[in-house]
Amino acid sequence: MRVVTEREVAPCFAEVDGVRIAYCEAGAGGEPLILVHGLCSMSYTWQGVFAAFAARGRTIALDLKGFGASDKPAGDYRLDAQAEIVAGLMARLGVRQATVVGSSMGGAVALRLAARWGERVTRLVLVDPAVYRAHLRSQLARWVLAPSGAVGRLLAFRAFNLFARSPLVIENRMRFVYGRREAITPERIAAYHAAVNDAGCQRAIIATLQAWDLGAVERDLRLVRQPALIVWGARDRFISPHFGHRLARDLPQAELRLLPCGHVPQEEMPAEFAGLVLDFLARRAS
Repeated sequence: MRVVTEREVAPCFAEVDGVRIAYCEAGAGGEPLILVHGLCSMSYTWQGVFAAFAARGRTIALDLKGFGASDKPAGDYRLDAQAEIVAGLMARLGVRQATVVGSSMGGAVALRLAARWGERVTRLVLVDPAVYRAHLRSQLARWVLAPSGAVGRLLAFRAFNLFARSPLVIENRMRFVYGRREAITPERIAAYHAAVNDAGCQRAIIATLQAWDLGAVERDLRLVRQPALIVWGARDRFISPHFGHRLARDLPQAELRLLPCGHVPQEEMPAEFAGLVLDFLARRAS
């Protein structure tokens, strides 16, 4: 297999439940590492750490249904549905067990995967994950959109489309999400602007928000017994580090590490983030 650098992640595709899922794979040997991105994101979020992980062993970063280069059909965008996509891709790629790394919404997906297919997940790395219903910001969009029906979806789509057209709006949003301004590069702005400016992605985001429900994630934490590394940005203004401390108490084999950054440590402090993950994997070898 061709070695993939952090700047050159070769896309592959696999059909999972009738949906073409894009993924990037590199490395060989060892237990596989599955990387799951968050909402309004894609596998691009891992570009700064992908090479370090691939040097350790087999590493797979996927685009969830509706995001990145994956298909963007209408249909089910619940967190459980995305967890089923991850489980299906693992099966298609012959991955019997893996460590799953999930960022933000991807952390919620990883927790659903661990709760429902516990035998498939040996360890978890949860990066500023969405977990608790008390996280008001994560619920607000659903409260606004859930009762809106088809007309509301159309209005939401048109509003989001206007929002996504401007790179300046994307940059301003990134300034809220990122705690380290130097991570907001022209390349990164352009990449996320292109992603969310796609009409299919916009519909997937709206469908995800309308189906948003952290109830099962929070309730089933009791089923998650795997060793877990929780990495949280100490400057995260989107999901407070308070929830990281709470999650570390609620999971029986969890350790919390804070980094001086915002909501996306893998982009803001890639070397430090990769170091924490690789150290955890070495210490918690299955």
